[in-house]
Amino acid sequence: MSDNEYKIVGLYDHNADSYNMVKAAYESGEDVVGIVHATGTGKSYNALQLAYDNKDKKIIYVVPSNGIIEHIKKIIEDNPDLDIERDFPNLEFKTYSSLLEPYKKGEMEKLECDLLILDEFHHIGAPIWGKAVNKLIETHPNIQIFGMTAYTVRDRGTSYERDMADPDTDELFSGKIESRYDLCDAMIDGILPKPIYKSAYTNLMGLASKLEERVQNLSATSREYQEYMAILSDVKRRIHEAPSIPSILRKSIKPNGKYIYFCPPCSEEGTNDIETIKKQAIEWFKQFVPEEDIIIYTSISEMGIEGKRNRDAFYDDVTLDGEKVDNKLRVMFAINQYNEGIHAPNIDGVIMGRGTTSDIVYFEQLGRALAVRGNTKEMFDELEKHSLEELLEMCQSRDIPVKENATKEDLIEKLIAPVVIDLTNNYDFIKELENNLKDRIRDIQENGLGNHRDVKIRDASFDIEIENQDLFEMLRYVSDRLTKTWEDYYELAKAYYEHYHNLEVPFWFKTNDGYTKDDNGVIRLGRWVNHQRDTIPKESERGQLLSQIGMRFEKKKRFISWEDMYEYAKVYYEHYHDLEVPQKFETNDGYTRVAKGKVNLGGWIAGQRKNTSPESKHGQLLSKIGMRFDNKVDIIPWEDMYEYAKIYYEHHHDLEVPQGFETNDGYTRVAKGKIKLGRWLAGQRKNTSPESKRGQLLSKIGLKFSNQFVEKWNKMYEYAKAYYEHHHNLEVPGIFRTNDGYTHDENGLINLGTWIIRQRAVVLPESERGQLLSKIGMSFEKKRRIISWEEMYEYAKVYYEHHHDLEVPQEFETNDGYRRVAKGKIDLGGWIYRQRAEISPESKRGQLLSQIGMRFENKVHILPWEEMYEYAKIYYEHYHNLDVPAGFKTNDGYTKDDNGKYNLGGWVARQRRLKP
Repeated sequence: MSDNEYKIVGLYDHNADSYNMVKAAYESGEDVVGIVHATGTGKSYNALQLAYDNKDKKIIYVVPSNGIIEHIKKIIEDNPDLDIERDFPNLEFKTYSSLLEPYKKGEMEKLECDLLILDEFHHIGAPIWGKAVNKLIETHPNIQIFGMTAYTVRDRGTSYERDMADPDTDELFSGKIESRYDLCDAMIDGILPKPIYKSAYTNLMGLASKLEERVQNLSATSREYQEYMAILSDVKRRIHEAPSIPSILRKSIKPNGKYIYFCPPCSEEGTNDIETIKKQAIEWFKQFVPEEDIIIYTSISEMGIEGKRNRDAFYDDVTLDGEKVDNKLRVMFAINQYNEGIHAPNIDGVIMGRGTTSDIVYFEQLGRALAVRGNTKEMFDELEKHSLEELLEMCQSRDIPVKENATKEDLIEKLIAPVVIDLTNNYDFIKELENNLKDRIRDIQENGLGNHRDVKIRDASFDIEIENQDLFEMLRYVSDRLTKTWEDYYELAKAYYEHYHNLEVPFWFKTNDGYTKDDNGVIRLGRWVNHQRDTIPKESERGQLLSQIGMRFEKKKRFISWEDMYEYAKVYYEHYHDLEVPQKFETNDGYTRVAKGKVNLGGWIAGQRKNTSPESKHGQLLSKIGMRFDNKVDIIPWEDMYEYAKIYYEHHHDLEVPQGFETNDGYTRVAKGKIKLGRWLAGQRKNTSPESKRGQLLSKIGLKFSNQFVEKWNKMYEYAKAYYEHHHNLEVPGIFRTNDGYTHDENGLINLGTWIIRQRAVVLPESERGQLLSKIGMSFEKKRRIISWEEMYEYAKVYYEHHHDLEVPQEFETNDGYRRVAKGKIDLGGWIYRQRAEISPESKRGQLLSQIGMRFENKVHILPWEEMYEYAKIYYEHYHNLDVPAGFKTNDGYTKDDNGKYNLGGWVARQRRLKP
């Protein structure tokens, strides 16, 4: 850190440069300012400097998790020149989730806020959090806003993708980014060191298998296929001789070092759960470090306060009892606790025990090794004072291998480099970073920019050390011949452009020739094009080449594939039971109309109706969900169509109508007839229940229904039989759900209660099905009258006056309100259960129930599907999976709380059981 004007808070020069840009933007009249800086480059210091300079203002600092709050407070606490009460008297920390309570209560205007700081601002793309933040801004018209993040894109590669700083949209930080500083910038400036990357033999096996998959896409008769498969076969045969993981660790881990071990978030007991991993790792470490000198820490979200104790101790290099252990081996085993925003100082490296397909997760983990060494730049500057000979001696004393012609800068980089031990198959990401760094340095040098930018890193090649180098070289030989250069990818992109006349390549588009989609293709063209759009400046030489073949840098709206649009259409059909979508209908979820929605479903449907043949593959799929391709045909009422069907039956004595049968009179086939009787009957056969009123009418004139209805009815009948055999009746409560037929489970897949009610209403007792149901206790004559809410409330009052509470057993039935009666006419227990689950305590009815003893505090709130989905997304963004434990309850989406309002685990389990 040089002696800049911000030395009290502790800004490095690159932080000071970006902070000056932020200040200048505010002084020019901007109210919203953002920066996009790589993980570990100290962007939090910009926020602290802003708070320090505005201590007279009321400041709310919003972060994704409480762990980040404790980290920022630790930064202030460890700075001898700062005092949190003196220097930040009006600073209030909040999590995004903690804003939900005042938002839902309509109390956002009560929050005092002149300056709003949003950490990891891409999180406001989550609708729940975004609404809360927008409401806070809306209720504070004079507020200033500062945002920072390492990644601006949320939900990348999905239909929900949003770039929260896209200048072509109206997101909060669109066109408001004053400073961008990525990992390559930080390495070029010497702020972050290059890592020493070590891979175990397990990675070799993974790489060999991955290359083998790619070789399989070549022609089996080609010379390349024969050569590559022979090499890979030899490598896989010899891999078992590779050194073990303990030998890798022995050469890489300092006996007195400090490391983070990233564990997989999805545990399999006895194989990769965190306790099993810790036990195995300790055995590895014991082979070169005495057991008493191995200090283990653990941090997972479920640990709560105990997790914080472990993080604090690891941060301060002490045991949980406070004993100083900075001279011993310290290893923090963590699940999703150091991925975003949380650091620990002076880490010597990380051990990647978690495989991931997410580059965001990978680089967040890598950043813990590269960035958390708070003294990286000071170490670089200090070592720069030594001579080449002195640096060589230091390397030799630490057994660090060096090249014969190594420069002074090379030696310094090796001496300060953290180690990354990859026990998974994440090799592609580090190579991508290395290639990007090489490209960036080449651009600086070729464009003559080196004169005013000092490139601290001379050798952009990373130290990627893999045991059994001969095996690795054999794999690299194959990989190099399968890996395309930038120019190769550009030619494939040109082929795509020439074929489709645009460069809107879907993110997951794979190909072998550039324009033909192939899910097994070797070339991930979509990922490459999207990466170029995010990283290549439009005015650069490569940017100009891409512009020539249709790259739109200014508008990054994601191309939505036909298959994705069809899914939105299915959602519309399932909600409205037709596909009569208004032409200007725009939506975000498929069925809710939204002004300027991201999906123009109406326009797409109109285009399909006009341009898609009904006989084509796409046309047939659309027909299944109600598409009418002839939009000039009037919609004929069901009753009228039934009369035409009756005419056909009376004339032909059956209802075996060909699907393409069209008519004007009901029985004579006519080309382009106005009555599409065949198609209509096909729809009835598939979508109408035989037990329904319409189904029974159609059955009378000979319609044979799809076997799916018969099979479904028979299956439900078996569940009803199980209920009868267990309970000796068929008086199934309407809310009764089950998985086995007789055990009530509120998250059960089988909604038996509703089914029984429907059978009682639509099945005739004298019919075949009615007789089957009668055998297992169905009483058709007992159709309970619908009792109003007010009447049920009176029965509840009677119960309360007699029993002095409203703790009514769920199976409690009565005739008078207070005495339990078998098969009573009043299902008071079920009604009370439903009120507790569905009624808000603040509503008029909730207040009436509270007056007679209703306890709502144990209630698990039932939210609309869309809101529960947002909590599921929050969980995914935090844990990078959706393996939610069945009993997981929460208030914010990611923190487990046994008294939480939202039963996320149960909801996710239910979605998993439902049809896709």
